Amino acid sequence: MLKIKKLMIISLLPLLLTSCARAQGALAPNGVESESAGYAPIEEGNEQYLPDVLPASLEPIINYVDGLNLALTGEFLYLRSTAIESCGCLAIANRLESLFKSASLIGGKYQLKSIKLQKDGTNQKSFLVVVDRSDIRKIDKVNHQSILWSASTIKNTFIVKRVDGVWLLSDTK
Repeated sequence: MLKIKKLMIISLLPLLLTSCARAQGALAPNGVESESAGYAPIEEGNEQYLPDVLPASLEPIINYVDGLNLALTGEFLYLRSTAIESCGCLAIANRLESLFKSASLIGGKYQLKSIKLQKDGTNQKSFLVVVDRSDIRKIDKVNHQSILWSASTIKNTFIVKRVDGVWLLSDTK
């Protein structure tokens, strides 16, 4: 019985460590190693890396960036679960989903650079979000032509709402 418990713990340990590393990667600011990411506020001048708000209201934004990375592999369920159906932020999921019918994507990742609180309400908050996207190579499945999408910095206002006690993305501007 003791051997079975040890075997179960050993087999689950990599899974737990992988999920911790992924969560840290979503919070890693540029130029800071992931070892320290997410544990202490990173100061830029007088501003903290994450605003001082209810952590649950930040989850949809952080999960959205993780979902974007998964969407680059063709997995859209996680991305769609971060927002209400009518959110404009899901348009990228629809575009990528239709793109995968005729092309493949190689490389690319989204990294959260900053989140700044713009409006703070009890059931709705607005954040200015900056995300860096690395180069992505698109390869057409039919003619095998390759197009490089250059890296970019994306700035959007994300609006999160509390819906049935859960914070979800509701709109982007």
